[in-house]
Amino acid sequence: MCTDISFMKFLPKDFRPAVRWLRVTGVVSLCFASCPNAAAAAPDSARDIQPILERSCLSRHGPEKQKSGYRLDVRDIALRGGDSGEAAIVPHDAKRSPLIRFVSGEDEELLMPPKKSTAPRLTPEEVATLRAWIDAGPAWPDELAGPKNAGPPHWAWQPLVKPSVPAGAENPIDAFIHAKLAAKQLESSPEADRPTLIRRLTFDLHGLPPAPEEVDAFVTDNEPQAYERLVDRLLASPRYGERWARHWLDVAHYGESDGFGMDRPRMAAWPYRDYVIASLNADKPYARFVQEQLAADALFPDEAALTPALGFAAAGPFNQSALVEQVDDTLCKRIALNLDRDDMVASTASTFVSLTVHCARCHDHKFNPITQLDYYRLQAVFAGVGRAERLFDADPALRARRAELRKRKAALETSAEADPPSAEELAALQAAQPAREKSLTALVARWSPVESAELSSKSGNGFTALPDSS
Repeated sequence: MCTDISFMKFLPKDFRPAVRWLRVTGVVSLCFASCPNAAAAAPDSARDIQPILERSCLSRHGPEKQKSGYRLDVRDIALRGGDSGEAAIVPHDAKRSPLIRFVSGEDEELLMPPKKSTAPRLTPEEVATLRAWIDAGPAWPDELAGPKNAGPPHWAWQPLVKPSVPAGAENPIDAFIHAKLAAKQLESSPEADRPTLIRRLTFDLHGLPPAPEEVDAFVTDNEPQAYERLVDRLLASPRYGERWARHWLDVAHYGESDGFGMDRPRMAAWPYRDYVIASLNADKPYARFVQEQLAADALFPDEAALTPALGFAAAGPFNQSALVEQVDDTLCKRIALNLDRDDMVASTASTFVSLTVHCARCHDHKFNPITQLDYYRLQAVFAGVGRAERLFDADPALRARRAELRKRKAALETSAEADPPSAEELAALQAAQPAREKSLTALVARWSPVESAELSSKSGNGFTALPDSS
């Protein structure tokens, strides 16, 4: 049998279930596929669809104008949809396709083309043709698909180009500022006096005001390089790293407690904080700074001192009740793991690429070129990352010694016949212990508590300074 499925309405009712069964099993559909008349029933994209779109739609959704970011001359955009994020054409389902809803008049408030447009509205026959085309596929051949990346890229995705430096200033930064001021018909502020200058610099680089003697020294310094020496001194101070590390720790949403309801303290979070401070004070190149935080263990496996850099991925909130105390493979545990990976992905993207990727968890991003596929590919990178305290030895010699002792310990535990340590080795270990304890005591001595200049209370309470300055 070779005919259109509309023949069903001419069959007796008793025959219709049998024909429906033939359709389900594929018998009738195979007949249609080999029937020229049935193949011709599906509208042709070039012959039947493109003329309709060109006449009524492309003036607002074509190469020159894209209302709501939607184009009907580019297959990828036409199927995906515009700025709303909703697919405009649902293959094989014209009823659920917003394009049909707009052009058919089902939604009078969004009838397309709108009244103010000079393009003609679609006739009922043309709407029916579009419906049949969508229900049949829709067939949209590659030769009519349009460009892959239609339209100019957003300014944020264009390659960086080094601009030419405007003339008129020794410093390139000043040259750009002066050029923009001139374009706006504005003049520069007068040069700051020396007390103001050292105050601004010290607040900016250290976050604290300068001491009075520092101000006096700078004001009375008549050497030509006085300002440059001031900048160098402030940058060389440990206070510089402490001040500017706070900005980076904010970007990494670093916390010394877990957040969430319990908000347990993180007693071992501080090494990451100190790593950031030390990196800024050492003027570490940014590319190296990024590599260490994302993959120090893989890129620099022999530099154990970089282990704290890996705290970047775990700097954010941690739902211990769900991630630790919930039973594995439960729905709650799986949701918590996914949210934990999402935090790592989102933090990495916002920190290093300045992009938000949260939207792509559920759909392609509306504005940023982040697909849902890309998002889950990136999340897969963090699938094997776990949050735990990681022991390390920053001293290479100590690290090698500990590795040797662990190896010997494992051998002793697995072999009853292993030789015990010799008397000389035991003596060496015992002799080394006081030196190690002394070195740890020296570290503690570096801490100096702040001494109070005055102890007073508005309510009349009395205070007594204790020997430890508390």
